[in-house]
Amino acid sequence: MQKREFLRLLKEDEEFRHAVAGLIGYEELLEGQREIREEIRKLWEEVRSLRESQEKLWEEVRSLREESISLRKGQEKLWEEVRSLREDFRSMNRKLDALGARWGIMSESAFRETLRGLVEKGFQAEVERWTHYDEEGYVFGYPSVIEIDILVRNGRCMAIEITSHARASDVAALKRKVELYERVTGNKVDEVVISSPFIDESALAAARKLGVSTHSGS
Repeated sequence: MQKREFLRLLKEDEEFRHAVAGLIGYEELLEGQREIREEIRKLWEEVRSLRESQEKLWEEVRSLREESISLRKGQEKLWEEVRSLREDFRSMNRKLDALGARWGIMSESAFRETLRGLVEKGFQAEVERWTHYDEEGYVFGYPSVIEIDILVRNGRCMAIEITSHARASDVAALKRKVELYERVTGNKVDEVVISSPFIDESALAAARKLGVSTHSGS
């Protein structure tokens, strides 16, 4: 159909004009449907994306829940260990208290005075407390007051260190105290003794090397 004829029919033929209008409307309708379908497709894409994000979120939630359960179990285990350590600590304190009761240890000084009395009684001689200010720091490496127990019996001089717990450092310090005593007083010490219910292995080794006698009631 030529353009002129088409225009004439539009102008003169009402039925033809309605038919053309319907066709135009149909095309517009089809285009609108295509646009709607495209929008629906985009919406489904967004829905799938949201669903995937939701699944990832649930995975993270499950992972966090599992970590929380693991942390709770770890915390419970830690508290069990803390309770066990507390029990061990209480048990150790009870043992120390029992040892203290056995040796009558109320304090370091009380223990030392008790053993000094026993030494005096056993040797039937008086234990003299020698005190000297070590200005040059010969014993401890700095100026300090030095104390040492001296027992003289039958012309023999004995230096005694009485402590509740003897360590290697105590043995070395005792040896230096005796050397300082001999230098200051001019008196010779015939025997050096360290007496304690608890003497470390390192203290025993040091005593052997330094010529110090050890005595333990344990």
